[in-house]
Amino acid sequence: MRDAVIVVVFVGLIAGMAAAPAAAQTARGLAAIHAALATEGIAELERQNGLMQQAWARVEAGSAAMVDAQRHDADLDDLKVREDHLQELESQLLMRLFEVQRVRRDVLTHLAVIRAAGELGEQASEEAGVLNGRWDVAVQPGLTGTIYLVQQGTLVSGTYELSGGWTGSLRGTLVANKVRLERIDSQLGFAAIFYGELDPSAEPAVIQGRWEATQLATGMPSAGGWRAVRSD
Repeated sequence: MRDAVIVVVFVGLIAGMAAAPAAAQTARGLAAIHAALATEGIAELERQNGLMQQAWARVEAGSAAMVDAQRHDADLDDLKVREDHLQELESQLLMRLFEVQRVRRDVLTHLAVIRAAGELGEQASEEAGVLNGRWDVAVQPGLTGTIYLVQQGTLVSGTYELSGGWTGSLRGTLVANKVRLERIDSQLGFAAIFYGELDPSAEPAVIQGRWEATQLATGMPSAGGWRAVRSD
């Protein structure tokens, strides 16, 4: 679903947030895109729900057949074959369940972006934060993507999409060109803290620094460098 359009947008839920008129126009466009993606996601969710129900029906039938075979003293080898088949059906059901959960999260994300974009458009003013806009980001080791940030005073929020399907939100601060962003991943939760320094005199503007993981038991890298370049 997300392969068709890669969109990263700020989820602005801070009361009294101000942004430039251009940000309001962008927000309306992004809301329209995410509305289309939400419609597509709901249709996909209905399809996945149907597949999950079919998988559940097969598990029910297999389980009932197993109980019936046990009740009638079926041969042990036959019971072992039935058990292996039933476990396979249960695994298929779990896969369908995980897929339903994934699509459901995607739909909720699109709906949240639509609401936030509407709020951003309503509250837009002529004062723009220096971090407002889209940034191309490289996160070492091995990830690239896009972030979209909106700044209100010293507060910064946004969303991101990285290679490998990683998506989520960002929240943090900008003080004396020092950036601190917390990465809240849609799958991992609070995953990392990004520390960086903004060079507003660069053309285009650049943020670069280091990041540290907050979850050390995931088997993923625990720290690295990162660099973001303004792309709008």
